Amino acid sequence: MDTAPVADLLRAAAEEAILPRWRRLTPDQVAEKSRPDDLVTVADTEAETIITAGLQQIRPGTPVIGEEAVAADPSLVDGLTTLPEYWLVDPVDGTGNFVEGSPDFGVMVALVEAGEVRAGWIWLPVHGNLAVAVRGEGTVLDGVPVELPGGPPPAFPGLRGWYSDRFIPPDVLARADPSALAHLDQTPPMSAAVAYVRLLQGTSDAALLWRSCAWDHAPGSLLLAEAGGAVRHLDGSRYRPGVPGRGLVLARDDRAFGPFRGALFGDAEV
Repeated sequence: MDTAPVADLLRAAAEEAILPRWRRLTPDQVAEKSRPDDLVTVADTEAETIITAGLQQIRPGTPVIGEEAVAADPSLVDGLTTLPEYWLVDPVDGTGNFVEGSPDFGVMVALVEAGEVRAGWIWLPVHGNLAVAVRGEGTVLDGVPVELPGGPPPAFPGLRGWYSDRFIPPDVLARADPSALAHLDQTPPMSAAVAYVRLLQGTSDAALLWRSCAWDHAPGSLLLAEAGGAVRHLDGSRYRPGVPGRGLVLARDDRAFGPFRGALFGDAEV
């Protein structure tokens, strides 16, 4: 599969609709969605429009499901598992960071076929990182194949990880081992795009979070899987777009899931 057209499209959308607004947003270009901390900007909506039109040209007839389109019409995600194929788009992942002027935001796209992610792209416009994966063909970060993790299986004390208690139900968080949580960083990147790139770069090993929106995790789940990692729910099941599950563990090395989850929750069902 030729991944270059989509990568070029993400770069073009960022250059046209996102970067000109970075650190230049005016109050009237920012709005709240469902919550005060759930923001959308003119950059989000314009970038999604550009990417949607481009994807429709690249693969005519394949539905495009964008985060902002779903915010306007939540029914668009109904029956995702029954669609033979579709695109997922997150035009500005980490909108809160973008609004604050942080460089930690990204643009993400995934192609899903028969319920499985076929290809994924993450572009960090300010950092200049491009991560691309095609199922069965490996993951490439900034033009270099990401090597599979090697060595002995990782143990929890040596894992560099973080967690976000945002959205985690209080009863679930109460079951976690406080000493294990204290071992982790509680300063999440607030952008799934940035989180996945950091995992691929090897600057973090694992993370715990709760929400599993398809546009946030479909691209990164394939990027990690093709590099030897995994995204799993807390019951150990593999993440799949549109399939519900409780919580998410992002692991750079799939073998880290067991030690990471076990240190946090032991044998408890969560």
